[in-house]
Amino acid sequence: MNLKILRVVLPVMFVYAQGYLSEQKIDYFVRLISKANENAMTYQLPKNAYEYYTKDRQQKFGTFDFVVIGAGAGGTVVANRLSEVANWNILVLEAGGYGNDFSDIPNMYFPIQFSHFNWGYNSTPQTTACLGLENHVCLYPRGKGIGGSTLINGLVYSRGHKTDFDKWGEVVGSKRWSYNKVLKYFKKSEDFVYRDYEVPYEPQYHGTGGYLRVENYIYRSPQLNAFLAANQELGLGVVDYNANKLGASASQLNTHNGRRFDGGKAFIHPVLNRPNLKVLTGSYVTRIVINKETKSATGVEFTHDGKYYYVEAKKEVILCAGAFGSPQILMLSGVGPKKHLQDVGIEVIKDLEVGSTLRDNPTFFGLNFGTNYTEPVRPLKDYVLQYLEGVGPLTIPGSNQGVGFYESSYTKGTGIPEIELMFIPANATSNLSQRSFGLTDETYEDVWKYANIPQTFLFYVVDLHSQSVGTVRLKSKNPFEYPLIDSRFLSDPEDRDINTLYEGVQLALKLTQTRPFKAINATLQGGPLRACKHFPYLSKPYWYCALRQLTINLYHPLGTCPMGKDPKKGAVVDAKLRVFGIKNLRVADASVFPFALAGHPNAPTVMVGEQLGDLVKCDHKNDIIAFGFY
Repeated sequence: MNLKILRVVLPVMFVYAQGYLSEQKIDYFVRLISKANENAMTYQLPKNAYEYYTKDRQQKFGTFDFVVIGAGAGGTVVANRLSEVANWNILVLEAGGYGNDFSDIPNMYFPIQFSHFNWGYNSTPQTTACLGLENHVCLYPRGKGIGGSTLINGLVYSRGHKTDFDKWGEVVGSKRWSYNKVLKYFKKSEDFVYRDYEVPYEPQYHGTGGYLRVENYIYRSPQLNAFLAANQELGLGVVDYNANKLGASASQLNTHNGRRFDGGKAFIHPVLNRPNLKVLTGSYVTRIVINKETKSATGVEFTHDGKYYYVEAKKEVILCAGAFGSPQILMLSGVGPKKHLQDVGIEVIKDLEVGSTLRDNPTFFGLNFGTNYTEPVRPLKDYVLQYLEGVGPLTIPGSNQGVGFYESSYTKGTGIPEIELMFIPANATSNLSQRSFGLTDETYEDVWKYANIPQTFLFYVVDLHSQSVGTVRLKSKNPFEYPLIDSRFLSDPEDRDINTLYEGVQLALKLTQTRPFKAINATLQGGPLRACKHFPYLSKPYWYCALRQLTINLYHPLGTCPMGKDPKKGAVVDAKLRVFGIKNLRVADASVFPFALAGHPNAPTVMVGEQLGDLVKCDHKNDIIAFGFY
């Protein structure tokens, strides 16, 4: 074959090969998504952690300077920052594995709940909320793997309001947690990419070049545009909500060109080649070993690949197992409420109110509206092609396209948000909705079953500064039993939480009466709930009944090992994240939040991890020989 022919044939062959490979890739994702949806209909979540159980005799795993328990939103940051010090050896123990092509797809939001990426926790039966769910039990999806719940969450990047952090600093007696101090940590982590030029953006509040990508979803539903225009008509504004403003916006998301950017991708993958960092997946921690005489953490016991190990920590143990895992491990280690530990047969090393202040952002999921706008439904292959280009409905979890932050009557005139409305345009619900929320047949039929999905949008109404307090307790001293989680939503004696949610419902209804929503004929659908049939439909008593039926968690558990000044007043860790009364032991995850924030926990948990890195480096500065890795 002569050179002239080759010059013609080779480019054609290359284009053909590229097209063939692209078709193969599209077909691969179509099969992956179809299979995930199919499996999710029958997958049974675990009820305990016995998959990690072993009868093997304990053996020594080795010695490390720092042992990090859990690789979630906090632990991934901690591992990254501590391993920057070249002469420190870091071991990360994580029960799950790494994310994959399935977890990378943001809109596998419902199917991924029914997979090995979810621990599958549930609450105990409730009396004040979750009453429209099977057995009155709230489901608590929690991520298992490198990235923790960032592998399965809704990906909204929302830090909280500046007043939250100023209050945090006051509560714990340290200005390092006040807004002016924490802002630098938020910006340090962030890599904001501005790709929707219609969205308000205030660059002085954002970082670029950090590990954690933040971007906007590309493709706006006309229903989202109606939501934003409705806010403007009512004078509520369209804003950059991470600039401490009240108002609405398209969501800022932790995605990278439309793919989920979990904590593992952000903070672990880029540094896995550091020789002083060892990440051990499939590792289930059963106890932190604490010397009873010196009250010092000396190491960690865990199972891995059917073996039972003890690893020594020369400097510190850093606990980052999340709002359920961290209190469970502390209590199993003898740190917790004295009476409770004695009741389950655990020797008390330190009496602290571990697990006594479970908080969340209670959310009402009972508002859906029909419209005269029909969102086109395309073949899955088309959506996959869009996904591979970084756009389209597969690139956003549950179509959570918009958020808004608003005052309640409790904060009117202060600029402090108490209510969040999450706006979910058409095609968000699926045949997994009932299973994902744990709804009874009756509740599902009353609210969602007969909705025209391509025309229906939803509001999720969120109580940001919830006053209700639940608990996390051990079921037994067996480390493979799941903890008992009593969420107690809407149980505050002053009824502030349910009043705030009612105001949020009324605000959502008011928005739908504006011209932009009337233009698409937005009409409340679903209901009345049969459980509330003894109240006049849409009356205040009706809504209060409905709120108790369909208020559940937003998968934002926090505050179970709260930071504070005084352990006698319930604090578990101090302003340096050190567990009171125990040397060489810190906690760095959402469990240390002293109260619920006006935002979503992922971003502030990353901030906590950044703070931990600097705190440890400062306290051990005499041991630092070289900062070898950046």
